[in-house]
Amino acid sequence: MGPRAEHRTFLLALAGCVALTIAAGWGRWRPLPLEVVADPGVVAVQVVGAVARPGGYVLPWGSRVDDLLAAAGGATPDAALELVTGAALLTDGASVAVPRATDPDGDARIDVNAASVRLLETLPGVGPVTAVRIVAARPFHSVDDLARVPGIGPVRLEALRDRVTVGGG
Repeated sequence: MGPRAEHRTFLLALAGCVALTIAAGWGRWRPLPLEVVADPGVVAVQVVGAVARPGGYVLPWGSRVDDLLAAAGGATPDAALELVTGAALLTDGASVAVPRATDPDGDARIDVNAASVRLLETLPGVGPVTAVRIVAARPFHSVDDLARVPGIGPVRLEALRDRVTVGGG
């Protein structure tokens, strides 16, 4: 047997060893199946803001925001329901904020702890990105807490001060 034949034999033996090693260890290398422990027949959701009974609710899978509002006793008279998508499907762990059209004193100020992204975008100098950042930074305990939101500096905070209120924080 010449050097070429020995080389081929060596490579075939090496390939066989690699194949056997992979086959023997395959069970340890493949991902394990994920076990789902949540009950797929229900969704646990929360509602805050302008509803009769804010809080957590467990509803049947496939429920919509309107079903959640009904379970919470309906919207209060000052609710801005035009800013809530009632037909939206609920997902497990969702939180729905029903904004008020006015604060308890009758002002047309927006509650930054309950307002939707769409309602926050109506504020001066607040676009989609800043509105999402406001929602992510909740809860606020005072209007001055808005200063911790990226994109809201002292000038913008002063422009918002008379247009917003902080409730439910």
